Amino acid sequence: MRNKIKKRCFIWSILYTIAIIFMFFVFKSVLGTRIYYGDEFFYPFYHWANNNKAFVVFLTLTLGYFTIILIYFKKTLKHMDEILNAMEEIYAKDDEPIFLSRDLEEVNEYMNKIKFNLRENERIARESEKRKEDLIVYLAHDLKTPLTSILGYLNILKDEDDLSERFKKKYLQICHDKALRLEELINEFFDITRYNLKDIVLEKSLVDFSFMMEQIIYEFKPLLKEKNLNINSSIESEIKLTIDPNKIERVIDNIIRNAINYSYEDSNIDIVVNKDKEDFVNIFVANKGATIPAEKLDHIFEEFFRIDPSRGSKTGSAGLGLAIAKSIVVAHNGEIDIKSENETTKMLVKLPM
Repeated sequence: MRNKIKKRCFIWSILYTIAIIFMFFVFKSVLGTRIYYGDEFFYPFYHWANNNKAFVVFLTLTLGYFTIILIYFKKTLKHMDEILNAMEEIYAKDDEPIFLSRDLEEVNEYMNKIKFNLRENERIARESEKRKEDLIVYLAHDLKTPLTSILGYLNILKDEDDLSERFKKKYLQICHDKALRLEELINEFFDITRYNLKDIVLEKSLVDFSFMMEQIIYEFKPLLKEKNLNINSSIESEIKLTIDPNKIERVIDNIIRNAINYSYEDSNIDIVVNKDKEDFVNIFVANKGATIPAEKLDHIFEEFFRIDPSRGSKTGSAGLGLAIAKSIVVAHNGEIDIKSENETTKMLVKLPM
């Protein structure tokens, strides 16, 4: 806006200067052809002006420039008042666009952009807060369930002296399983309260990423048995990466765990790790399962978003896994993406070499 006003002011000054010079020569040529006797009404002024041409031109130009500057100064003040009034509309809780005068077209566009971005950020914040509140309610409810079971079975073990060894082992195993679930839920609470996705500090070191991937996949073998799943892996050898191994392990762990949780029984999970021509390492994980709707894919990397809103022990997680995974990958200057169609979900992580 400032440059536009300066440009217009400069153009009008040039035009005014040209007009004054042109009028000076016109008046001089017209008035100079007449014969004056000294008693004409305009003769004293003409005589004085003719003897002080430079001063008259300077005075005329100065008054003209001052008038032009004054006009645009008043116009600028008017625009400032208009902008100040419009700034109040930015914070108005509505979706009505802001309308400014034509001269403020760029400012108008910028202010509308700010207003709609604020409304969108407020909407996202409200949704995130609501998801967080719902999640805490769900987790608080889930904490009571395994704790009640543990206390119930421990009371049986404490009060019943004639229990057989078989029942004692059975009840202890149930207590152990419930305690593990309780630990998971407590860890999720810790993630909610302490994990700052905007401030991830990396502790990088050079690692054999090929070996690291093989080790991570091997540790998932016990989890595959329950649904009779199989992992088909193809890992390019001797891939060396400078990464934070603990945080990247968390990313891979979360992706594979999700693939297991949402896979059909008796199906395969495909994992491919290779280098591409753009100096990136690609980690590709695909599983067979229910297609994730497009509207859920748009929010899948948001905090506290859960694909399955149920509170089941296997899939009712806090909804932080993929949000944390994305933050870690982005902190490594990498990329993460997901696609789901035809009952196949594919996750791709790209890490720079």
